[in-house]
Amino acid sequence: MKTRRFIFGCVILAGVSFANAQPQRPAASPERPAVSPQGNGNPLMNGLDMNRAETSFVLNVNPMNGEKREMLNKVASNYRSRNRSILTDFGNAMLAGGVAAVVNVIGTEIVNLTQIRSKQKKAWQEMRQKECTFIDSLQSVKGQSDFYARQSEYGPLDPSDMNFDGITLNANRGGKEVLRMVCHLDTTKFQHLFLHSKFYLVVDTIVFYPYRSFLPNLKANHIQQPRKGKASQDEIDYWNTISQFSFDEQQSPTVNIKIDLYSSWINELVQVFQDVKLGSFSVNIPISQDQLTDSVYFYSRKQAIAQHRPLIDVEGDCFVVPRSYMPVSANNPSWGTGEYKMKVTLSEQCRYNPTEGRSKNWHRDYKQLVRMQKGKAGNEYLGDIVTTFRDNKNTILKATYTPVLNALPGMMGIGSSARGATSVPSGGAPGGMPQGR
Repeated sequence: MKTRRFIFGCVILAGVSFANAQPQRPAASPERPAVSPQGNGNPLMNGLDMNRAETSFVLNVNPMNGEKREMLNKVASNYRSRNRSILTDFGNAMLAGGVAAVVNVIGTEIVNLTQIRSKQKKAWQEMRQKECTFIDSLQSVKGQSDFYARQSEYGPLDPSDMNFDGITLNANRGGKEVLRMVCHLDTTKFQHLFLHSKFYLVVDTIVFYPYRSFLPNLKANHIQQPRKGKASQDEIDYWNTISQFSFDEQQSPTVNIKIDLYSSWINELVQVFQDVKLGSFSVNIPISQDQLTDSVYFYSRKQAIAQHRPLIDVEGDCFVVPRSYMPVSANNPSWGTGEYKMKVTLSEQCRYNPTEGRSKNWHRDYKQLVRMQKGKAGNEYLGDIVTTFRDNKNTILKATYTPVLNALPGMMGIGSSARGATSVPSGGAPGGMPQGR
């Protein structure tokens, strides 16, 4: 045990020294803004380049432009001229209660041990099914700020001067873009802000690279890429075959992005509400091979409208973020700029081919997977070592690194049989909203 602790301590210290010696990344171009993490106090992250991140998810809030904000404020002015008290009365009624929900997920598994071969077949099918699902999420920790650009004297749900205009989500793998989605507020439904206190989103752009995707998700079965010199050429060749996305093996792939929005506020009765869920949006994108151009799936709402093609719908809606009550004086009530949090979950799913490809010789495939799963062909120190987060009012970033520690096991004489490495797995099912990191 002491030896293991000593070795792992040396690995961490060496990683810190190397990371601190790394040069600063060059300034980003206007087309691709910088996404290097700040490190959040983790010395392993100092000087590391985002381009070396194995996976990264970056969520940017789109600010509302002046033209759209002026359009919204005109609608607000029309409604105020009819009945100034509607927003205040409806807002106070809504803010008098809160919402709480707890979801527990319990999984059970029953394995039939009567026949070895049938047991193996079932285990192989389960492994293949796990490969067909990738789920990861990023979420606010400290909370976003300024849902509105200015304070209001009209009420807690006054949507005037809204600062939020949708999101831009980027997912990257190995320094290359996998997915980019841009969505904005649906301006055709501005009246719903005043009739129902809700807003809606539309998808403007989606760019998806299926051959860079997170499928097949071999890490769901704790399978790592075998290392040269530590694995046979047959195992390396097999990995190179099964780790690549293929429409023949990964059938009917679908990308789903879910956005949950939460808020915290204080009302006129000095009641505090913390992390109340206001609504959800979901975008579901089935991908077929004939939709690709140069191996890329591209969707533009503007082009789809011009060419009379079907639009990608955004399901769901969301209440506007409540403004906290903050009177300047007894005769001068005021409501704030709105605090909110977001959680975005990205998932990729498909079906494995039950008759062709790897399924034709499922038993050989099963034995190879188990061999790699047990770590005989890999090194546990090569797993995901560090996950870093950055959270401010405009950007949420989550990145999982396999930094220079990859080279350290060989330098220090640590073999593939070593145990006790710390890793942060990616691709698992996300949990609830965190209280902090």
